Amino acid sequence: MAVMISSLTVNTSILEGLTFQNCKLIGPAILIPLGTTKIVHCGLGPDIDAVFWEIAPGRKAVIGAVGLLNCTLSACTLIDIGLAGPPELREVLERATR
Repeated sequence: MAVMISSLTVNTSILEGLTFQNCKLIGPAILIPLGTTKIVHCGLGPDIDAVFWEIAPGRKAVIGAVGLLNCTLSACTLIDIGLAGPPELREVLERATR
């Protein structure tokens, strides 16, 4: 199944409590994992440097990105999607990819 992130964010910039399994998630979008969001066995693309957007520690706000609050992404392929977060998130993403 293909899911356009933009179709889920018409009225909100936070997606909460959703599970995506074996999906193609399609951007363009920048996603920020929040709360207990889990990303496991997902295809993020060939270059983690291009996918990961580091958010400096202490930054209080991020405008224009989509928050994933307490969501699960399992065995998904992300197309034209970046992931943003603190430096520690990069290590998590590297372990979560195929």
